[in-house]
Amino acid sequence: MSQDYYYFISGLPNLAFEDTKLSYEVEQFRIDAKAQLSASDYACLEILHLSAELDTLLNVLYKTAKDINPESLHTQEYWEEYLVFLREKADNHGLDTPEQFAHIPGFITQIISNVLTQEDIQAFNNTEHELLTAFYAWTSNHSNEFIRKWFAYDAHIRSILSAINGRKFDLPYAKYLIGDSEMVESLAKSHAADFGLGKADEVFDNIVRVYEQNDILYRERGYDILRWKWIDNQNFFNYFNLERVLGYYCKLRILSRWIKADPNLGKEIFHDTLNAMENSFSFPEEFNIKSIIK
Repeated sequence: MSQDYYYFISGLPNLAFEDTKLSYEVEQFRIDAKAQLSASDYACLEILHLSAELDTLLNVLYKTAKDINPESLHTQEYWEEYLVFLREKADNHGLDTPEQFAHIPGFITQIISNVLTQEDIQAFNNTEHELLTAFYAWTSNHSNEFIRKWFAYDAHIRSILSAINGRKFDLPYAKYLIGDSEMVESLAKSHAADFGLGKADEVFDNIVRVYEQNDILYRERGYDILRWKWIDNQNFFNYFNLERVLGYYCKLRILSRWIKADPNLGKEIFHDTLNAMENSFSFPEEFNIKSIIK
């Protein structure tokens, strides 16, 4: 039976997307949440960071020059030690998993172990796709409803953007789509301007409206506005349960990213993006979207 957190949730400050100051630091929220939530519920909160952890792990595995993902809860050193453990385990299958790695989902260990034992390591993009596909499949079977639906929504957005950008830049995107749903099949195979989806797929319709904006920064802001609205809709009847905590945390992370980037710019983009979305009612006749590449 799910647990309610009346005291913790009632004390949380209100959040608005156009806020220019952060009333609650992300790191402090995690500290307070760990003190208030059950261990299993707090583990759900950490799952919200798992895609960032995969990004960091991949960059460590392939020794890229990219900085560590700021959303990752673990350091580069942590993932380097994890790779050392997997290499040792390949030579000694009976080796026990150290406590600090016990929480890592099995699909990660399986995929990375397979990569490490290859004579010629496979391409970065292939490993990334394997991990993401397994990750979204894993979250789709999670016991928590918010986790299941949040990452299903995220995978939906990811596949739509992959298809739009792939078509725009004439890239072989189909093999990197996530899942095997009818929507994914339409994105992969349809030659229609709207991939055969159009307004029947509300997420696709909303993403296209945001993508039509020429400024990449405005687009990213728009995608986060859509995520924010999704959280509001998803938690409309959730008041003091874990789903409310997880939704609040997702909002706090979104807000933190934009305030740290530029709070005044973020507020300006928020209003401009809302106006653009509210004034756009029809799918363009031609799927020829201009963009500024920076």
